[in-house]
Formats: sequence, C-alpha cells, structure tokens
Amino acid sequence: MMAVDTMNKDAIFTSAGQAVHVAYMITGQEAPQDAPLRKMLIRMLESAANPGTEQRAWLEQLRGQSSRRVNFAGLSPLEVRAQCALIVHAVKSKLPRMETWALQARYGHTEVEDGEGSRRFAFSAERIEAIKGLSDWLAPSFPAVKPFAVDCMIGKLYANHQKMEISFRELAGNFGGNHMTYARAFDKIRTRLRELEQVALDRLEPYLREQGVVGDFFE
Repeated sequence: MMAVDTMNKDAIFTSAGQAVHVAYMITGQEAPQDAPLRKMLIRMLESAANPGTEQRAWLEQLRGQSSRRVNFAGLSPLEVRAQCALIVHAVKSKLPRMETWALQARYGHTEVEDGEGSRRFAFSAERIEAIKGLSDWLAPSFPAVKPFAVDCMIGKLYANHQKMEISFRELAGNFGGNHMTYARAFDKIRTRLRELEQVALDRLEPYLREQGVVGDFFE
C-alpha cells in the first residue's frame, strides 16, 4: 500500500476546520474575475457578515504580510475555487448525515438582500435544511422544549449576524415557559453540536490530507 505524505508542504490549509471555513466562505460569494487573488480574498472577508476572530486575524494578515494560515501560492482564483468546491463536496459526501448537517449549519452561506436602505440577512436553504435536521435529531433529548423552539435555538447558535438572533425571553414569549429553561437547554445544545462538529472535522481531515489540500506546510 502506498504511503500518503500527510506533511504535504504544497497543501493550501493547515487543518480541516480552516479548510471547511474558508471553502464555504469562498464558494458562497461570486469572485471578481479580474481581481488578483489577495484582493479577492480581502473583499470577501471585508464583506462577511459578523466575521469571527479567525476571519479578522486572517484579514489583517492579508492586508499586510503573507498569511501563515493559508498557502495559495501558485494558484489562480479559479484554481482556489476549484479546491474549495472539492472541500465542500467532501463535507456532503464523506460524512454521516448528522456530521454533514453540523458543518453545513456552522459554515454554510448567509444570504444578504439590500433594499430600501437596509440589509436583510437570512440562512441559505442548505443551512435551514441542516438546522432542521439537527433539530429533529436533538428534540427528543429536550422534551420540555417544543420542537420548533429547538429549531430556533439552533438557529440562534449558528446566527452569524445579530439581526438573525433571537433572545431567550423572546423564545419564552413565543413558546411559553421561563426564559431560563431555554438558556439551560441552549447551553446543552451548544455543547452537543460543538462536539459533533469536532467529530466531523476529525473524520474529514485524513481525507483532505490524502487529497493534498490540508498539510503541514510551515515549519
């Protein structure tokens, strides 16, 4: 059996989590055809709704020195998008359904609509499907919470813009009960889903290393 070089110094990403995060971000936006790769990535990060700590750190690196998180050397924007499409396909085809849902809910696309001087943020159809699947899986563990409220709490967990969030008091007002019931359930749901996400990434990483998109390219 041929050994696989998991070091892979020509890889693009250093971990499955980073690969999936960036892949969904890039495939979720249209790339300017005439933009240099660095400029294209900066535009994408700048336009991201409510960017996380890792995204902000990477943006600062892209604005300054070359990133030690991502290795796009020698790749055109179209080649980068092709590699990102491979990663997204792996999420959909190489994992058990619940693990796929967890990563789609975490990293999937947020749709933005501009109109009448305001912006409207909404989960994509794919993320909605993933959230619903996770809710159906988790709901039996929370018999005191109505199933649709579980949907809402998972949506709250994965909301990447404050305008998409719902408060525990709003949940109590809509579904009854005390807001602390929802707060406690939310903490348990968050723990379960974070664990599921990590299981999914751990399962995915060997495949992405075999494909050459994840490796240890910095000493």
